[in-house]
Amino acid sequence: MHIRTLQEKDIAATEEICLKTAPASAVKSEKDKLYTLYMYNRYYTRAQKDACFVAADDKDRAVGYILCAPDYQNYLADFKAHELLDIRKLGFWYFLRASAEMRVQSRFQKDYPAHLHIDLLPEYQRRHLGSQLMDALKAHLKSEQIPGVYLCVGAKNIGAVAFYKAQGFKILANIGGSFAMGFRIETDK
Repeated sequence: MHIRTLQEKDIAATEEICLKTAPASAVKSEKDKLYTLYMYNRYYTRAQKDACFVAADDKDRAVGYILCAPDYQNYLADFKAHELLDIRKLGFWYFLRASAEMRVQSRFQKDYPAHLHIDLLPEYQRRHLGSQLMDALKAHLKSEQIPGVYLCVGAKNIGAVAFYKAQGFKILANIGGSFAMGFRIETDK
């Protein structure tokens, strides 16, 4: 197992991982699956490959990932011009849900301009790959002088919350049953 930068050949695997690790409610219909991919995968694998990393098995197949948008303002403009247009085609409620989620992220963008999504296939969890993915992303963000990264996690997802706390993330807010969590990065700024 090793950690490396996301490559074009990993995109299909990251989509499969995204859908396999999503809550059942996020993949119950084809529209829900597309929404999940537009919100949590496609922008990052399309526009931010240099800030994304995969955990790869011995045959160099992606079995997990950490996807990151290093700058919220750039993310917002690009996401609105691409993925949000596709989400709008799914239906009004999907569009409203995506818009609401983007507003939540905007609350934290000053101190935490980057945000991330991390997933590992269940059979590869508890092997320290999540920590290694986090370490790779933190090193990248530090090298780019990005002072903080944010994520959102279900408050009832006790294992994930404990993992993020062990990685140095602090709870910033409880928003509708989810924790907004942030990690400050020591930079030279």
